[in-house]
Amino acid sequence: MARYSSRLMSAELDRSLEPAALAARDRRWSADTPLGDWPRLAALEPAGRDAGQPVRVSVHWREDEHGRPLLEGALELRLGATCQRCLEPMELELQVRPKLLFGDPAQLGAALEEAGFEPCELEPGTTLRQLLEDEILLALPVFPVHQREEDCGALAEKLAQLEPDQDGRSGASPFAVLAELKRKN
Repeated sequence: MARYSSRLMSAELDRSLEPAALAARDRRWSADTPLGDWPRLAALEPAGRDAGQPVRVSVHWREDEHGRPLLEGALELRLGATCQRCLEPMELELQVRPKLLFGDPAQLGAALEEAGFEPCELEPGTTLRQLLEDEILLALPVFPVHQREEDCGALAEKLAQLEPDQDGRSGASPFAVLAELKRKN
């Protein structure tokens, strides 16, 4: 697999995609590129985090047995997020494995979908970076939380310590507790 420098890989990522030509040449790329080069992903980073963190990209274009273009890839990166349980900063470690089949969805057939390939129709002018960014964005959790509750911060602890009333419910609404905690801090 060709290993590219960050700058050369960025040039490859920003060209308009021609899946058939890339697959016919059995193209492979692998490189680390700075998160700051991925505009939609960089916009998700909390202020103050290093936008130079790497996005590890590895892609392989090839043809299936019918000559249709396929893309298999591996994307690895770390993004900052806010835990929705404790409202404290956390880091998401993402590993995305796109498997895309290009062409007319009506003609693609169920066999490749069963093999884990997803049909993909490109809009004219789409770049590989845009396509891969889409795949990463689709893999992001809607509500990120620490993997274990024990990793959550002080707010989650305080909410867990609320005493239930006689009905087994908390005496105050969680929003009232949050407002009180914000006033104290």
